[in-house]
Amino acid sequence: MDKIIQLLDTHPGTCIEDIAVMLGMTTEQAAKRIDELRADGIYMGEKSIINWDKLEEGNHVSALIEVCVQPKIGNGFDELAHTMSQIPGVECCYLMSGGYDILLKMKGKSFQEIALFVARKLSAIEGILSTRTHFVLKRYKEDGVMMEKPTEDDRGTFVL
Repeated sequence: MDKIIQLLDTHPGTCIEDIAVMLGMTTEQAAKRIDELRADGIYMGEKSIINWDKLEEGNHVSALIEVCVQPKIGNGFDELAHTMSQIPGVECCYLMSGGYDILLKMKGKSFQEIALFVARKLSAIEGILSTRTHFVLKRYKEDGVMMEKPTEDDRGTFVL
């Protein structure tokens, strides 16, 4: 695997100058390679991870929604997945194996907002057979990042 891809994956947000030094390249070479990876659709950019639970004004609810669909003839799951991906609030859309077809990760301001999304928007899409919504109550780890630092109690046991 390309070393620059590994670096971008494990150290997102690293500046181009540091990437070049870490890989023994010039800044121009590193920038050119990253531009190529973007053009090829391999490197899609960086993402910040925000711990919304730490913000007082952070009215934020996440949900995972399992969706069973009737695939469209000729387009399979792609057309429905693309339609669902375009809906505001949908952060991730995955084709799955197992007990359901599509998994959506969604963010909203309240449980009610997500429930209304499922009832009014998602279920109204032709080809949606059923949904199951799971609300995230607490995030321990997100995209490889621990959301809370464990602390040691009096017994030497780590607790969150």
